[in-house]
Parts: sequence; C-alpha cells; structure tokens
Amino acid sequence: MIGVSITTWALASLCIFVAAFIRGFTGFGLAVVGVPLLSLFFAPAEIVPSIMILAILAGLQLIPKIWRSVDWKLLAPTILGAAIGTPLGTWLLAGVSDNAMRVLIGVAVLAASGAVQLGFRFARRPRAGVSAGFGVVAGLTGGAAAMPGPSVIFLFLAAPIAHEAGRATLILFFQVSAVMSAIAAAIGGLLHTQSLILGALLVPAMLVGNWLGDRVFDKASAKTYRRAVVLLLAGLGAVAAVRGLIGFMAA
Repeated sequence: MIGVSITTWALASLCIFVAAFIRGFTGFGLAVVGVPLLSLFFAPAEIVPSIMILAILAGLQLIPKIWRSVDWKLLAPTILGAAIGTPLGTWLLAGVSDNAMRVLIGVAVLAASGAVQLGFRFARRPRAGVSAGFGVVAGLTGGAAAMPGPSVIFLFLAAPIAHEAGRATLILFFQVSAVMSAIAAAIGGLLHTQSLILGALLVPAMLVGNWLGDRVFDKASAKTYRRAVVLLLAGLGAVAAVRGLIGFMAA
C-alpha cells in the first residue's frame, strides 16, 4: 500500500472500525473518536481530510435507511443557525484564547450531559427559534473550538421525540456539516493526494463498523441509547475541559 505498511494499515483500520461503530450506533463520534486514535500513526494534516471523507461516506451508507425518521422541523432551523454561528465562532476565536474556550465548552457540555442523565426533557417540541439558537451555538463552538456537536446532540436528545428520530436527525446534521467542511477543505487546498489515499484505505473498516453499529442500534432500547449518548457527550466535555486546563498550565 502506498506509503502505509500493512501493520499500520491494520491498526489504523481497527481504530476507524471502533470510531465508525460508535458513529453507526449513536449517529455521531467518527471524528471525535477517530482523529485522536489516528494521530498515533499519521500527521494531523493527513487525518482530518481523511476523516471528512469517511464521515461523508458513513452518512451516505445510513441515510437511505434513516431518511424517513428525520425530524425536519428540528433539523432545518438548526442547520440555518449553525451556518450563521460558524463565522461568528471563527471571529470569536480571535478574541478569546482557545484554552479558555475549551474549558468553557467542556464545563457546559458536562452540565448538559448531567442534566440529560438526571432526566431533563423539553416539555414540548422546541420552536424553530429555539432550534436555530442551538444551531447558532453549534456554529459558535465549531468555529471557535472545532466542536459543533454538543449543543445539537443535547437538543435532539432532550427533545420529546423518539430516539430513532433524534439519531436520524443527528446523522443528517453531521452529514451536512461534513460536506460543508469538505468543501471548505477543498477550497483551501487541504485535500491532498495522500489524504485521499489514506481515506480510501480505511473505507472498508469504516463501512463494517458503521454497519455493525447501526445493527446494534436496531436492537437497543431507548434507555440504552440515551445512556450511551450521555456517556459519550460527557466524555467530550471532560476531554475538552482537560485539554484547556493543560493548555493553561503549559502556557
């Protein structure tokens, strides 16, 4: 294989299999889990574009199945809000240190996951303005700290909708996000040949992991799904907060 040994490919494939399994089950997590694991073997400049490609393919694999379960009334204003918030988040990053941003986001995510674990649910379906507001927050955190997911995950998890609909809506939200990121990367000249080759080499493991995660979801209860998402959400918050604190101490 071009530039990649059999051993490295096998280990990287195992990492992507795990990340894709989580993605297939929860509806998110491919980049969050996959990027840190792949960074053990490859440079970040190669990993991120490859993950974008894999994320798009993972979404395409599941979209035909989940399409009818998507809650469009929640999704549409959320995507609009994210589109508005992303450039604002990039601007905000220029005025606030990335370590401070990580700590703030991490603490907020931990609080949100704790609220869901304690049983918080919206009493009624969030209105379009509320959904758009969560989307703006997603855009802000995505532009400022590359973490667009937590606020949207919280919104769909706490909304009074079936967990199948929440997961389907998450999958499509992150699909749109991945496509937008890939377009931006292509315009910025970040999609190099090596990244495309790496992504292609990892497609088989991603497809199998994504498929298996989806199959496990089909057999899981709503309670099990919510518990898994809360744990992953709490993990995101903890990692972000710790990274920010470490950055402060190292400064």
